[in-house]
Amino acid sequence: MDVLNIVLNAISERKGEAIDVYDVRSLTPFLDTMVVASSSNLRQNNAIAANIRDRLKEAGYTGEIREEGMKESKWLLIDLKEIVVHLFVGEERNAYGLDRLYADVLAERYDV
Repeated sequence: MDVLNIVLNAISERKGEAIDVYDVRSLTPFLDTMVVASSSNLRQNNAIAANIRDRLKEAGYTGEIREEGMKESKWLLIDLKEIVVHLFVGEERNAYGLDRLYADVLAERYDV
């Protein structure tokens, strides 16, 4: 099962934007990939998170899905152990600057 592709497709299905995939294996032994994506509003952000959960379950994913953030949060985090997904509403992504923090690692933009 290609968990990363399931996650990326789930984000794309709900019209997530600026989907960046960072290879963070050189930085931490606990994590392989970090995905950062943007949405237009809280409703869309929550829909993306729900779609990730749904698509993983449909594919038979049996790993733990841990989440941080509440429905009103402009930053949601989904922890799949080797993959961590950060979902930001609008300018919140720029405010936290994760893209700048990981600017030195291999990254690619996911386009459908």
